[in-house]
Amino acid sequence: MSDRKEHSRGAGFADPIELPTYGIIAGISALCVILLAIRMIRTEEEPFGFMLWNLFLAWLPLIVSLLGIRFARMRGGGAKIVLLTLSGIAWLLLYPNAPYLTTDFIHLIFRRYDPDGLILWYDLVVFFLFAWCGLLLGYASMRHYHEIVRRYAKAGAGWLFVATASFLGGFGVYLGRVVRLNSWDALFNPFRLIEGVLVGLNSSALIFTLLIGILILIVYVSLYTMQRGRA
Repeated sequence: MSDRKEHSRGAGFADPIELPTYGIIAGISALCVILLAIRMIRTEEEPFGFMLWNLFLAWLPLIVSLLGIRFARMRGGGAKIVLLTLSGIAWLLLYPNAPYLTTDFIHLIFRRYDPDGLILWYDLVVFFLFAWCGLLLGYASMRHYHEIVRRYAKAGAGWLFVATASFLGGFGVYLGRVVRLNSWDALFNPFRLIEGVLVGLNSSALIFTLLIGILILIVYVSLYTMQRGRA
């Protein structure tokens, strides 16, 4: 009986993100690349090439969450539980790469404002598009796991997951931006990761985590509400 119930949960597990949304995110990503390429060609500089790498990393949690949706559609069994658990852990490690793009604005802080120039405004728009793309990628991937948790637990558990993941994501952004850790350190350099986490246990890290976590949560709830309102 339990196997039938488990199968019914997996069967018909629809992707909560509509197909056109992926096209919009891909289009914004392409626009980011084009605008950055124009910037490099016109100024013959490559000051922000690292943002292309950051954008690539921001796509990884969405790719993993799509796999999670695929695993959720499998028939019940031990393999399904293992795959969902592993994909969930991988997603938690990779997720901070999406909201991390919002912190790249720091590279504009020391730019001198020229009222007769447009380059600063151009860069501001480019940085905003990169940041918005990261937030959209983060929302879409979290929405997948929100739906998975909600389907196999309760609605309250789903929102508890969203809140927890938001603030863990905020701490992950801190570890990346301030401590300079990478997601893959969990596999290839776990002792450095542990050391970095211990270094990050301070009041400054707590405030940073709360700020980014609140940003993630507000964006998620806003987009979730708008999406549900259209349904």
